[in-house]
Amino acid sequence: MGIPIGKGRRGRRSYADYKPPKRKKGPGNDPFRIVFYLLVIAVGIWVYRNPEQVKQWLADQIPEDTSPAVAEGGSTTPTPSLDQFGIQAEEAYQNGQLDKAIGFYQQAADQAPNNVEYHFQIARLLLFQSAMQYGDKQTETLEAALKAAEKTILANPEQPEGYAIMGKVLDWQGRPDEGASQILRAFEINENYAVGHSYMAEILVDQTRWEQAQESINTALELDPNNVDVRRDYGYILESLGDYAGAATQYETAIQLHPKLSYIRMALGRAYRVVGRYQEALDQFFEVAAIEPENALIPYEIGRTYETYIGDPASAFQYYDRAIDLDEEFSSPWVRTGALHYVQSSYIQAIPAFERALELGVQTVDIYYQLGLSYANEGQCMEAIPNLQKAQDMAEGDERILDAVKAGFELCEQTPPEPPTTTP
Repeated sequence: MGIPIGKGRRGRRSYADYKPPKRKKGPGNDPFRIVFYLLVIAVGIWVYRNPEQVKQWLADQIPEDTSPAVAEGGSTTPTPSLDQFGIQAEEAYQNGQLDKAIGFYQQAADQAPNNVEYHFQIARLLLFQSAMQYGDKQTETLEAALKAAEKTILANPEQPEGYAIMGKVLDWQGRPDEGASQILRAFEINENYAVGHSYMAEILVDQTRWEQAQESINTALELDPNNVDVRRDYGYILESLGDYAGAATQYETAIQLHPKLSYIRMALGRAYRVVGRYQEALDQFFEVAAIEPENALIPYEIGRTYETYIGDPASAFQYYDRAIDLDEEFSSPWVRTGALHYVQSSYIQAIPAFERALELGVQTVDIYYQLGLSYANEGQCMEAIPNLQKAQDMAEGDERILDAVKAGFELCEQTPPEPPTTTP
């Protein structure tokens, strides 16, 4: 059965009508065509022998990935680019949101592990965070900063940033000699690295090498006077030398450069306290509380200002209680609460505060003798005597404490013994 031909179909063309296409006229040995072919062959050979360079060139031509990422529920959201992570990190940093800034820098570093700046900023901001912490949390943050500093060096060992930030972290961990060695390596790469001179100045102060510290910070100021780290470190140096007014001036300059760095405002508030500018000190602490409302260190410092400098125990109690509400594991407000109650002869209230401080690991001679005397004044000599004995052992010739301990023992000698409990 034949295949029907539809209407309007054209008839098959006869091979008898076929004519070969005409060739273009021209010489077959065109010199330009020969050169072109030779170039093609040469390029092909180079590509074959240099595959890695070709891959890198192709990668450079591919734009950053902005393809949508699938979110929960099947919707799509754009994937942030490397530049976006950097911008978001800087915005968070300027707003004093260091947790967010570190997170964004970490995402950027994950995409660009050889970018020194991202790792440097992570280590630097972790240091800033540690200045607003205490206890185990502070130790953990400093350890994380050390790891970030190591990654900064690994990202590019030929740049000074990694060695400089490593030196500062080691110094804050209580290892200034090791820190100095690291910063000297930074100077081998760039002797005019301003931040390196600033960090070295802080280390030299911690080594009590005062004149060299002043020379180092002067060099940093000449190289980069508008650097917030340089101004903060200069304030620290002046504070260590006892020049609190000068330190306050440097901290003020640092705050003008970065208004929302909590730890610099805290340093300024403490400097103001020493020079008698109590209300200005409180203003700084309240500013920090607005940036970090859940940080127990801030109400504690406010309480210290009211207790020790202003002489307002009622307000001090209020802020110590606030610090304890925020973090019951924070020992310092327990210590101060106990001491305030002790001074006010509120022994029954001092006792649980001191006991809690001991539970949290604070074991000072002051706590032991004050707790012992508190128990003695409450007639609880079985609890008083062990604490008084510990204070006596720790006093090491401190006549003030030894006299207080002696008074506690004498008080217990005068206290009639508690009647033994009888069973029916």
